[in-house]
Amino acid sequence: MKNKCAVIKAIIGSAVGVAGVSSAGFLGAVIKDSKKDYDGELHYLFVLGGLIIGEETPSEHLLKRIKKAAEYLDSHPSTFAVTCGGCFRDGQKKSEALIIKEHLIALGIDENRIILEDKSTTTNENFKFGKKIVEEHSGKEFYELKTGFLSSDYHLFRAGVIAKINGLPGLHKIGAKSTLKDFTRGAVRELIVAPDLINNYMSNK
Repeated sequence: MKNKCAVIKAIIGSAVGVAGVSSAGFLGAVIKDSKKDYDGELHYLFVLGGLIIGEETPSEHLLKRIKKAAEYLDSHPSTFAVTCGGCFRDGQKKSEALIIKEHLIALGIDENRIILEDKSTTTNENFKFGKKIVEEHSGKEFYELKTGFLSSDYHLFRAGVIAKINGLPGLHKIGAKSTLKDFTRGAVRELIVAPDLINNYMSNK
């Protein structure tokens, strides 16, 4: 992990034009959360969508999320999966949510345990729409349920902040592990796409 931190910091230092203190603090949070891999019981698990190649082929990153989700769901047979993501890219024929569902079924997960959230186009909408779906499915308020989300390890911190913004604090986090190269690229992307989150994170520490 020390090597990972050093490599990422070196790349970010030369590639990303954000304030040094803020970026370092945000990066530290990204790395810290990337280690999280909750294995307790959940009522619901959000499986966050990702890049689809062509009509319906999951990217390598998304495939890792799907396989990690299948492992968790296989070990926790009472957990429902909420697969997230719409159909919004050029050439895409199926929603991210449906593609994830189909792959989970192929990996042995009962389709009756999989609930589609297939309208979202952002992580913010994943949680916004997913919260309503979970409450309708369970017949309970969200705070009464034990819920988590699964995404790529480099995405866990930012997704967690977005969840809090949508009134979903305390979600348990499960990370699909990335290679050092992919983690570095992902961490850089997190900094680039989230300058407001960086500022809010640093001002509220």
